[in-house]
Amino acid sequence: MSSWVTRLEALDQRWSQALRVDDHRLGKAVATVAAHFGDGPLWLALWGAGMLYFAPPIRWRIAAWLLASILAAMVTYTIKFTLKRPRPQEIDGFYSKGYDRHAFPSGHATRMGTLPLFGAWIFPEFAHLFWFVSLICIWARVALGVHYLGDVIAGWLIGAGISLLVIFAMIVMTH
Repeated sequence: MSSWVTRLEALDQRWSQALRVDDHRLGKAVATVAAHFGDGPLWLALWGAGMLYFAPPIRWRIAAWLLASILAAMVTYTIKFTLKRPRPQEIDGFYSKGYDRHAFPSGHATRMGTLPLFGAWIFPEFAHLFWFVSLICIWARVALGVHYLGDVIAGWLIGAGISLLVIFAMIVMTH
């Protein structure tokens, strides 16, 4: 590995360790709940309920959000299974050890990267809430030692980037 990659990895590990809440009871409790805000089954249920409850055009925006999340997941898992970066530690209950053993980039952070962009586009009055949920979830993944900071930053950027592309395409197609 080149020296800049080695230095970057060491920096990522140091910053990630600084965010850990191993010895903080309240921090660990908050992180344990917040780490699940990005769970795939939760979001599938929310997107499905939203598409059933809301009429067009909100229904189509939620469908676009689901599409962006699927596209972002495809990118994330292609990278994940190519690079195979190990997680900082093995922890039960925060990812599937059967198919999601690798850390980089974070799938939860990828979903959370779509949240503030799509959430604010569809429901602008809740934009602050969407940003809060997104950021606390990715912090929690690092705080519990499920991911390194670089894993969640990369995942979040993938989700946000693909969201911007899909939202732009939706706007162009409807005008």
